[in-house]
Amino acid sequence: MTIAELSNNEAERRSGCEEHRRLLDEFGQAVYELLQLHEHQFLAIIQDDSDCHRFDLLIHMANEKKQAAKYAYLHHVESHGCSNFDVLNQTRTRSDYR
Repeated sequence: MTIAELSNNEAERRSGCEEHRRLLDEFGQAVYELLQLHEHQFLAIIQDDSDCHRFDLLIHMANEKKQAAKYAYLHHVESHGCSNFDVLNQTRTRSDYR
C-alpha cells in the first residue's frame, strides 16, 4: 500500500471533506519527497561521494514545501473542522500513561 492510499483511507474514515483529503495527500507526498532526498544523500555519503552536499539545498527546499503543506492542512482542519481531534487527543493521552 502506498502513502497516498494510506492517507486516503485515513481521511475517508475521519472526514468526507474532499479538500481535507487533497491537503493530506499533498502533505504526505511532500514528506515522501523529503525522505527520498535524505535517502539519496545518505547513499551518496556511504558511497564516499565527495559531492554529497549537493542534496543540502534540495533537502532545504523540500522541507519548506513539507512545512507549507503541513500548515495548509492544519489551517484547513482548524478553520473547517473536518477532522476529529478528540480521537487524536484521547489516543495521545492514553499513550502518555504507558
